[in-house]
Amino acid sequence: MKNVIVPLNAFDSIDVTTNGQASFVKLIAESGAYGIEIRRELLPAVVLPLGKIKREIDRYGLFTVYSAPIECWKEDYQLNEDQLSYIFQEAVILGAKWVKVSLGHFQQDKSNIAELGRFLAKQKDLQLLVENDQTPHGGNVQQLQAFFESVVDQNVPVKMTFDTGNWYYSNQDVEDALQKLAPYVSYLHLKQVTETLETVPLEREGEHSWKQVISSFPADIVKALEFPIVPKEKTKDYIQMIIDMSREREALVK
Repeated sequence: MKNVIVPLNAFDSIDVTTNGQASFVKLIAESGAYGIEIRRELLPAVVLPLGKIKREIDRYGLFTVYSAPIECWKEDYQLNEDQLSYIFQEAVILGAKWVKVSLGHFQQDKSNIAELGRFLAKQKDLQLLVENDQTPHGGNVQQLQAFFESVVDQNVPVKMTFDTGNWYYSNQDVEDALQKLAPYVSYLHLKQVTETLETVPLEREGEHSWKQVISSFPADIVKALEFPIVPKEKTKDYIQMIIDMSREREALVK
């Protein structure tokens, strides 16, 4: 079962920005990953090497997610259409299938969901994912629930990226988030967060909330390893750990 994606921010940022995200594709593919998450914030500021990255990804046949640190809704509660347009254009060049952004400043009585629907209707073969981030507004369970209820009500094709660790940074309850947002989730970002708000590598042993989150979804849901992987050669070990856990869950269900 190959359902694990590796985001480029799991690796040393200096290594990634110095050598380029394309240089990690071979490692990720040979580690047994299903896909790769390219990070907009780790790309060069001027000339984006999207074509080069795509050619390397195509060489190994990886599924591609494009993550950009932009907010779907601006501070005035309006759709961030200009930035979204740039990101979607870049995603097409990259050959990505999923585009991931954060919620931003959505307000149910002021934000126009129909406008988002019209924008997405022009984007062929691209799925928008909205993630809970670490901010008080973009990581708020009630705001996210209101947003996803609105897109479902108006039949706007948006799915959720559920980040297991960001709830701690935005001071939200993980169980509450899981209960209210699970129906909208299609992608998990796995991270383990300490009491001092430090993101650390996943540990198989012990009680950890990310394990509870995984157990609440089908075993084949797509998962990303968003925590420090040091050294980078350990990527295959973490991927295998998640694959093994998924297989064990499947076996229990049968």
